[in-house]
Amino acid sequence: MSEASPEEITAQVRQRIVELAMQGGYFDTVLRAGSELARLQEYLRMLAGQVPLPPATPGQSPTIFPPLPGLEERPWRDPPPPVAKALEGCLVAVERDLARLENADLLHYDSGIVGTGRWSVHPVYFAGERTDRLFWPELAMEETAAAVQSLDGECTAFPLADVLFSSHAPGTTLTPHCSWDGFRMRLHLGLKVPEGCGIRVGTESRHWEAGRVLAFHDSFEHETWNRGQERRVVLIVDCWHPGLTLAEREALLGLTRKFEVRALLAQLRVPEAMAEPLRLRFAQAEQTDAQVRRFWRT
Repeated sequence: MSEASPEEITAQVRQRIVELAMQGGYFDTVLRAGSELARLQEYLRMLAGQVPLPPATPGQSPTIFPPLPGLEERPWRDPPPPVAKALEGCLVAVERDLARLENADLLHYDSGIVGTGRWSVHPVYFAGERTDRLFWPELAMEETAAAVQSLDGECTAFPLADVLFSSHAPGTTLTPHCSWDGFRMRLHLGLKVPEGCGIRVGTESRHWEAGRVLAFHDSFEHETWNRGQERRVVLIVDCWHPGLTLAEREALLGLTRKFEVRALLAQLRVPEAMAEPLRLRFAQAEQTDAQVRRFWRT
């Protein structure tokens, strides 16, 4: 798939996931379920091409998984959900962890969406795993991880979710883009916010404030910038889309935590140096994953 365009690559990944889910019994399990998975049943028929997807919401175009019909879709989550206030209440603990990163060599995010400057990150949860413990045990962010795990609706086990410290050097811009899926809501907790920084989601631009959370859906087109003279740092935390039910969340975990599916998703977003250790973790996790055993035959 290396010579294909990004759009062709993600389309091929989506098609392969559909094929795996049909061959491995996931489709059959969901389609035999009751009304609690009615929306997901219709969604699988859409992914399989049996029924058409509904018209897209303007400005929303997730690259792998199209939006799930029936969810309320809007770029900004207003008023901020209770989980945003709960994350703000964890500020002191998060700042203690951040202080340990002041002189650390962070991971530079190599991505085509970096227009200018440098985007550096320290992942806590990435691809559904505690990557800080795995790759940087001396910089394991235990207080931050515990804080996130306490949040209602946290989705750290979802392989497309992130929890990471995100730093933009002065002069950094991220070009307009949409994320992989519409199953998540993204929270940004402002930590170090100089003048001249901002984010646009959909058609509306906003600014971070230290200690406050911005809540939005990154399935909508968004971009960020740091036109100031100092580093900008936020904590990125993904939670489930508030419109998803518990049954739907469990089914989505069942789909995406299957080893072959996780490996496909990982090849789109995992740096090469992290790929093999994570694949080993994926294989180990599948052996005891209740949702994988519940939804897959093979």
